[in-house]
Amino acid sequence: MKMNLHTVSAIGSRLRAPVWFAALCLGAFLLSAQGQLMAQGSGRLIAIVNDEPISEYDLTQRIKMNKTLSSAKGNARQQRKTALKELVDNILKRQEANRLKLAVKPDDVERSFKNMAQRAGISQTAWTSRLKSGGVAASTIREEIQSSLSWRRVVQARFGRRIQVETADVDREFERAAAKPGKSQKFYILQRIVLPLQKNAPRALLNTRLTEANRVLKRFKGCGSAKKATSGIFNVKVQRKQTVPAEAVPKDLRRALDKVGPGRAVGPGPSPGGVILIAYCERKIIEAPKITRDSVEQQLLYRKFDRIGEQFLADLRRDAVIEYKDDEARS
Repeated sequence: MKMNLHTVSAIGSRLRAPVWFAALCLGAFLLSAQGQLMAQGSGRLIAIVNDEPISEYDLTQRIKMNKTLSSAKGNARQQRKTALKELVDNILKRQEANRLKLAVKPDDVERSFKNMAQRAGISQTAWTSRLKSGGVAASTIREEIQSSLSWRRVVQARFGRRIQVETADVDREFERAAAKPGKSQKFYILQRIVLPLQKNAPRALLNTRLTEANRVLKRFKGCGSAKKATSGIFNVKVQRKQTVPAEAVPKDLRRALDKVGPGRAVGPGPSPGGVILIAYCERKIIEAPKITRDSVEQQLLYRKFDRIGEQFLADLRRDAVIEYKDDEARS
């Protein structure tokens, strides 16, 4: 007995999609792309995918988005290479969706944009502010959402009948998963309070900043009081909260945080950027999801959906006309 995946709307934006467009005459191809770049004022041309340009601005935005969403990996060169590949893939996804008349509507994109804030547990205003602080234009996120949603439609429309799993495979995977249940995860929600100080500043100035930091520490009564605690002190930066897995927090710092408990801060201490305090806002524990046969079945279907989508994307990338205008991108 086989089971079909009738809907894949729950699958995130993990799939990358491709597309095939007939190649245009090279002269018209380049003129069209360069004309769009001049109209947008978007800077140096990095690559052209079929007839669609990728600019330095597009690439920079993608790198910033990955950093803001904590998905950036590797050094600067590796991040640039990854970002360019993702931009190429997204263009192919959108092109294929347009060719099949499966592109999503702006309302769908906007709804998903708002849902991202809800999933992050913050308000729409805070979500937009977070993007802005990372130098990410909202249009960059919306374009990513459009590519992802359109691609899901493409893969489902073209390969929906092939996305099946055998009952025996589900049974076997369920038994394996049930034998090794997941563990709950502990997170620290932290906030850095920085009193900037120039490198090689005089010892007297460092002592002054340490005194000011101790004053903040005494006033601090929880992350909601951070602004009040820093009032009257020159040039203090209260950074946004960050949710950090317990295993990612250094042992000594974790021990100090556990000792003072949520609602307090630890420090002060010197850092390359000045003197810092680490505010312990709250602790969050996420229990491991309960393993059910249905959830295992869905995971197997999602994996197959991903695998088929990646194979199709590779085909589209192979057939696309991609010209790299940047030497580093070409390598």
